[in-house]
Amino acid sequence: MKTVLFCQNAYAFGILAPIRAVLQKESHEYIWYISPKLLDTFPFKKENFTTSILDLQLFESDAIFAPGNEVPYYLRGVKVQIFHGLAGEKKGHFRIRHYFDLYLTQGPYFTQKFNAFKAQYQNFEVVETGWPKLDIYRSEAHDYSTEKETLLNKYNTDKIILYAPTFSPSLTSAPYLLDQIKELALNTGYLVLIKFHDLMDVKWIAAYKKLSEEIPNILFKEDKNIIKYLLLADLMVSDTSSVIYEFLLLNKPVITFKNISENIQWLDAKSYDSLTDKVRTSIANDSFALQRKELCAQYHPYNDGKSAARMVQTTKEYIAKNGVPNERKLSFLRRKKIRKIFGKPTKDICTGPKKEKISALVITYNEEEHINGVLENLQFADEIIVVDSFSTDTTIEKIKAFKNIHLIQRPFKDFTDQKAYALAQAKHNWVLFIDADERLTDALKNEVLKTVNSDQKKAAAYYFLRIFMFEKQRMRFTGTQSDKNYRLFQKSKVKFDTTKTVHETLLVDGESKVLKNKLIHYSYNNYEEFKNKRLKYTSMQAKELLAKNKKPTAFHFVIKPAFRFFKHYVIGLGFLDGKKGIILSYLMALGIHNRYSELKKLRKEKQL
Repeated sequence: MKTVLFCQNAYAFGILAPIRAVLQKESHEYIWYISPKLLDTFPFKKENFTTSILDLQLFESDAIFAPGNEVPYYLRGVKVQIFHGLAGEKKGHFRIRHYFDLYLTQGPYFTQKFNAFKAQYQNFEVVETGWPKLDIYRSEAHDYSTEKETLLNKYNTDKIILYAPTFSPSLTSAPYLLDQIKELALNTGYLVLIKFHDLMDVKWIAAYKKLSEEIPNILFKEDKNIIKYLLLADLMVSDTSSVIYEFLLLNKPVITFKNISENIQWLDAKSYDSLTDKVRTSIANDSFALQRKELCAQYHPYNDGKSAARMVQTTKEYIAKNGVPNERKLSFLRRKKIRKIFGKPTKDICTGPKKEKISALVITYNEEEHINGVLENLQFADEIIVVDSFSTDTTIEKIKAFKNIHLIQRPFKDFTDQKAYALAQAKHNWVLFIDADERLTDALKNEVLKTVNSDQKKAAAYYFLRIFMFEKQRMRFTGTQSDKNYRLFQKSKVKFDTTKTVHETLLVDGESKVLKNKLIHYSYNNYEEFKNKRLKYTSMQAKELLAKNKKPTAFHFVIKPAFRFFKHYVIGLGFLDGKKGIILSYLMALGIHNRYSELKKLRKEKQL
């Protein structure tokens, strides 16, 4: 069974990991899909993963396991909803969005409600399997016992309290419990662990971090593994977070503030006060033990650690009975929503045999912001080579997290020298050479595959038109309309012009063509970054001009910069890009002026 593990948010990793383990054990083929925002936190980069919907189209899955609320209707495979929590009282938990063929429920409370929907809509199946995230509590139940003992001894206490509120602005207790948490830690001596949701307001993250710096027995935890802290803690403080159910299922007491559930089986307070007294009372007299037992029977009666295995088996049985759908039939508005979230499916995809292999090349220096994105973007290539100029940030660490990257570290002389060296390392004739801040869209990636594998006559080299992104917004004018560079070419028919050291020039022996789809160029995040990079380039260009014995004149300091501004702002329609058009045009002109100012300085130094 070919399976997609579909992640829209970081919480999906822990939910899907037990299913992944079953798939591995049973030798099923699988691929992780993660939204681009998760690249830096994704823990399984050594495995098959993608941020590309095209890759999922090409994968042609039999099943898609999704802990989120949406999944692309146009992907092949049984769409399986496995839920991302146990809080049935939350808005949207019991809502049929019509994206799924199969709902795998956690326990009788959920099964009953979804069976009612099944009777109403009659276009999906419901099977109770248990929830995979809870499998790990059985396998790791004793993994942290030594660590817990060490913590209790270190802080000279006998209890660990976990504060894990929801992020939802209308439901979170975080703004109201800051002083209460401080009082709890100071008055009881208990060790207090604070674990926030990924989407918590940064204001409260900062406030509680500051609190943890002031109070020794308050620890603010930022790693993604909340399971560890659920197992370590003796009592949880929360509000309307779905994680309280996971804690209750471990048979431990919970205190919440203003929880909106209609079926509260724990201590819930209607005002934000007296936290210390409530904690002491709950520890001394666990009065909700019987209610927790009843809740477990309804929400998740499975303690065998085999929920993930049941999910995989159920899905295989569904496929055996119903086959594999190519897409899910939806209304026009539902289809429109999915296309807005995930984009349109790529049409006329390259599904034929790969006749040609592609070497993807990147040169880097301190590209920690972009390196995860570009390496993931190039995973469709047959070889990925990174030539790094001894980066001093986390670039190398991030490169090594991937499984199939050929990393070479080499001193930087100039761009032409470094790129020529990288080109010489490519094993395959077809080379895709992009910068770390560039990304191929799905449509462009598909066009590259179709181009190199076509039976038609091929050009020696292909230009890519580029979408210019400035401060995370697309520039549509300011001369960027015609921005293009060689990015795909045959190694045997090209070489770099060694007389050009900055804006490297490719010498092509044969025909050149332009591909239809555009490359995204995430050029600069802000004004200062753009300005500094322009100044760096102009300094290198000045050295190139010095080598050619060029002499700067008034023309270079006045007329040429003025014309460059006019070219971008007027001829290139920069005025249609608003304020950013002015800024970009100015910086382009400033680059020209600085190039010749630097040249003048270098000539003077040479004469001394």
